[in-house]
Amino acid sequence: MTSSEELGLAVGSTIRGKWRNRAYTIVRTLGAGSNGTVFLVNRGGTQYALKVGYDSVDLMSEVNALRTLSKSTSSFHGMLIDVDDVIVSGKEYPFFVMKFHEGTTIASFLQKHGSDWLYLIGMNLLRKLQELHDQGYVFGDLKMENIIVSSYGHVELIDFGGMTAKGRSVKQFTELYDRGFWGAGSRVAEDSYDLFAFAILIMRTVDTQDSLSKLAKGLPQNRNLQDLKDFVDRSEKLNSAKMFLHQAISGQLNSTRAACEAWRKLLPKTTSSATKSGSGSWLPWCFALSIVLLGVTVYLYWP
Repeated sequence: MTSSEELGLAVGSTIRGKWRNRAYTIVRTLGAGSNGTVFLVNRGGTQYALKVGYDSVDLMSEVNALRTLSKSTSSFHGMLIDVDDVIVSGKEYPFFVMKFHEGTTIASFLQKHGSDWLYLIGMNLLRKLQELHDQGYVFGDLKMENIIVSSYGHVELIDFGGMTAKGRSVKQFTELYDRGFWGAGSRVAEDSYDLFAFAILIMRTVDTQDSLSKLAKGLPQNRNLQDLKDFVDRSEKLNSAKMFLHQAISGQLNSTRAACEAWRKLLPKTTSSATKSGSGSWLPWCFALSIVLLGVTVYLYWP
């Protein structure tokens, strides 16, 4: 099996497409997994995310899904930039290029801006998932590492290696977020599969003791949904989302559209304080500045 080390693509080296002859300069490695390595690359002053795959069939499945999303009218429109092959040390590897989004992890964002932003971030993530589900796909490998957050809680999904057409078996997942691992359902790609992972993700944002990971290390026969429900019940920070999370991990939320509506009802309780820590804090300064400018104008131009 090929690894990222075996590719031997160092920072500053160039990846040039065999067929389209487009050249991309490697800036740094963004991540590496079992099916490929993702690089931050530069072409003509613009940065992109470029994934080199270890298996053509596996990567083309991901490319075909990305093509579908790119042609949609959703926020995923135009995300796929290029598809080609590259020759490295005499061996041919497939690659694709997609838009690169700047951002940080959910944990880092919340640490900097405050936990009140969690519900807005959750809303934006559910909307992303709804767009994906409306196109007939499930993300599959939804986890903290595959999400980035930018200003005002804007969310982007990254690493679409687990994206699976609805009705098929999820092809890539992480055990902690997988409902099959917890005995909570099958690995059939459907809305509820991603919604279970969404619930685990929300729970992990408040899991300062890494309790979920400890539960996951137990014997399979000892893992059950009640452990997850008990975790939610014990967390004061998740009080307002308790019913939603119970439904998501129990498979009672079958539609992402319905999940969005249910989560939206949680927003009024949190958006006011989140706004204070965000753009709202600029309003007093803007008002004061406008008064000063008005005074200067009157002084200069009053006859």
